[in-house]
Amino acid sequence: MPFRIIEKTKCDVLIIGSGGAGLSASIAAAANGSDVLMVSKARIGHASNTYLSKGIIAASGWGDPEDTGRTHCSDTIQGGRMLNNPAMVARFTEAIRTETRQIREWGVDYISDDNSEPAVMKIAGHSFARHLVGKDWKGSNIVLPLKEKARQSGVRFEEHLFVASLMMSENRVKGASCISEDGRFLAISAKAVILATGGFGNLYLNTNNAPGITGDGHALAGSAGVTLQDMEFVQYYPTARGKRGSRLLLNEKLLVQNGVCLRNTRGDDILKKNGYDVPGDVTRDQLAQVLIKEIFEDPEQSGSVSFDMSGLSPEAAEDLSTLLPSQWTRGERVFQVAPTTHFCMGGVVVDSEGQTSCEGLYAAGEVAAGAHGANRLGGNALAEVIAMGSLVGKAAAEKAMGLDRASSFDAAVEDALKGLKALFGKKGLEPGELVQKLKKVMWQDAGIVRSQESLERALETVTGLKNTRAFVTSFHQLIRFLEFRNMRFAGEMVCRSALERTESRGSHFRSDYPNENNDAWVVNIQIRQTPDGTVLETVSVPG
Repeated sequence: MPFRIIEKTKCDVLIIGSGGAGLSASIAAAANGSDVLMVSKARIGHASNTYLSKGIIAASGWGDPEDTGRTHCSDTIQGGRMLNNPAMVARFTEAIRTETRQIREWGVDYISDDNSEPAVMKIAGHSFARHLVGKDWKGSNIVLPLKEKARQSGVRFEEHLFVASLMMSENRVKGASCISEDGRFLAISAKAVILATGGFGNLYLNTNNAPGITGDGHALAGSAGVTLQDMEFVQYYPTARGKRGSRLLLNEKLLVQNGVCLRNTRGDDILKKNGYDVPGDVTRDQLAQVLIKEIFEDPEQSGSVSFDMSGLSPEAAEDLSTLLPSQWTRGERVFQVAPTTHFCMGGVVVDSEGQTSCEGLYAAGEVAAGAHGANRLGGNALAEVIAMGSLVGKAAAEKAMGLDRASSFDAAVEDALKGLKALFGKKGLEPGELVQKLKKVMWQDAGIVRSQESLERALETVTGLKNTRAFVTSFHQLIRFLEFRNMRFAGEMVCRSALERTESRGSHFRSDYPNENNDAWVVNIQIRQTPDGTVLETVSVPG
C-alpha cells in the first residue's frame, strides 16, 4: 500500500514521547539552544502515564528541614533492594528539589496546607513526609503546564505519528521514521534522539497504564543493539478497581486512615494476618504479593479482595473526596480490588547523563533503567521523569551542538519505506488478536507470582510469536502490528530475565525461590539482541 504523503524534516534534538520526561527534556534542550522536535503517537501530553497519575512527586526540601536529597537517595536505594544505579539516584533526588520549585513557577499548582504553602504527605519506604501532590490529585495539572512551557520555548510538536524505526549508521543514531494512520510517512534527521516513551505496562492483561504504553522505546533501543537491564522487575499496584484494573484506589492515602482495612472472604484483616500491623509501612511490592497470594489461596475470593472503608469518618471522607470512587456518594463503602500492572523498573541501560551505548541516543523516564532497581517507591516516578528529563535534555542538546548531521540519510529513508511496505499482507491473525494472546500469557504466567514452569510456558508462547505474519491491509493495522512487535520484544526480555533471577527481590516474586539471596543476586541482569541471538549476563551494580 503506497503512503499518501512522504516527507522529510530535520532538527537538532528529536524527542520521542510526550509525557513528563519528554516535556521536561524538551524544555531543557530548547533552553540550551537546540531546535527541538517532539513526536507523539497521540495528543501531546494527554496520553501519558504522567497525565493519568495522581500527581504525586517525592521531593525533599519542602517538609522537615532534616530531610535532604541524600536521605531521599538512601531511601530510594533501600527500596530498590540495592540494585539501583547510585549515581543516577543521587542526581535525580538532588535535582528534584529545585525542579519542583521551577515547575511551580511555570504554573504547576500543588495541594496546599492551611498556610497556603505546598503540603507534604508521607508514603511507605520514605523516611520523611516529602511528597507534593498536584492540584486535585491530577497528573494533568502537572503535565499541561509543562506542555505550555515547551510550546513557549519554541519546541515543535508532531502529534499522531508512530515512530516505526530509528535510522542508524555505525552505532550512531541519525534520525527516525514515523507513520500515521492516514498514510503519512515522515523521516526525521536528528543529531540526537531522546527516548521518552514510558514503560510497557500494556504488555499485561490488567494495567492502569495509558493505552499507548507498549514498550516502543525498549524495542527501538533493542533494535539498535542497545542493552536493556532489570527487565524482570515489573511493579504491580496493589489496589485497583475495574475489570482490567484501570482505576486505582490510592492505598498510600486511604489504607492508613482509621476504620479502613483490606479483608478476605472470611472477614480477616489481611495485613494483620500477614504480620503488617502498620499499614503505612507496607511498600507496594509487599502489598501486591500479599494480596495476590490471598486471592490464589482462596477460590471464593473470585479474583479480588475487599477494600473496606465502612469505618471511615465523615470528616476524613470529606477531606479525601477527590480520591474516593463515585459509588461512595451512593452509600457504597466496600470495594473489590486486586493488583494491576503499574510501572516497569527495567529499561535501556544509560549513564547518569541518560546517554546509551549508541552515540547520540538518550533515554529518560520509565524507558531507562537504573533509577529504581528492584522496586519503585511511591512518588519517585514523577521525581525521576521531571528531574532526569531535564538533565537528559540538557545533555542531549550539548551533544547535538558538537555533532555534524549524519550522512546517507536518503538511503536510510528508502530502507525504512521498503521495510514497512513489506509488512502489508492478508495472511495471519488480526494484530488485535495477537496482542490479546500476548497480554493473557504474560499476565497469567509472567505476572505477579512466577515460577520456572510458568515462565518457561510464557517464553514458549512469546518466542513462538516472533516471526508471526499478520493481516495488515491498512495503516491503522500496520501501527497496531508494530506495537505488537514492540510488546512481544519486551515480553521476551521480561521472561528471559525473570527465569535467570532465581530468587525473589522487590517486585520480582518466584514461588519456587521465595527468598531474597544477597549472596548471589545483588547484581543487575542485562540482556541484548545480537545477530546471533539473545545475550544475557549478570553485571555488578555500579559503585
